Amino acid sequence: MKTAGKLHHLNAWERKTGPSMSVVTPTGIDGLDDLLPCGGWPKGGLVEFIVPDEFTDAISLLMPALVRLGRQGRWLAMVSPPHQIRKRLFTDTDLNPARVLQLNPHPGRSALWTVESMLSSGTCGAVLAWPHCNTELMDRRLQKAAARGKALGILVRCEGWSMQRSGADVRLKLEMDAEGSMVYLVSNQGEKLSGAALT
Repeated sequence: MKTAGKLHHLNAWERKTGPSMSVVTPTGIDGLDDLLPCGGWPKGGLVEFIVPDEFTDAISLLMPALVRLGRQGRWLAMVSPPHQIRKRLFTDTDLNPARVLQLNPHPGRSALWTVESMLSSGTCGAVLAWPHCNTELMDRRLQKAAARGKALGILVRCEGWSMQRSGADVRLKLEMDAEGSMVYLVSNQGEKLSGAALT
């Protein structure tokens, strides 16, 4: 069973070996680098986080990498962030708030167009967004924009806004219960491939 899962894991990500996946930023989270197909967050790639609801804290998985990226002189941009995330990124002592941008465009496709512009600008090390709409075509446009701008693109979507199919380089699903948290690598078709417990 474990061997079959590993083979499926390799086959599912075989096509994701282009330039956008060739340079990575370590996650800084125990066990997470081993779970990701490229061994870290793809610089110049698009990552989709699927979370149970808007109150789920996915940002903790990103903070070590954001701190690292924030020291490289480019912007950390967030598009339409929830209040608790906005507060944390502006007040976390490890991040320089002078390098953090917040953009609040009109909801829907306007927000995704803003994300695309920020990713392709070349001025951002990472762009985080909480979009309330989703199309596979738009994800592929964002993927190309991230590769152009050599930026890490992060889309955080609640389960209700996530589609079965996605154009993201990496898809992760975060699940939480009384025993703790699990993060799963998910295929472009929405199938869980492998998982890791978070401590």
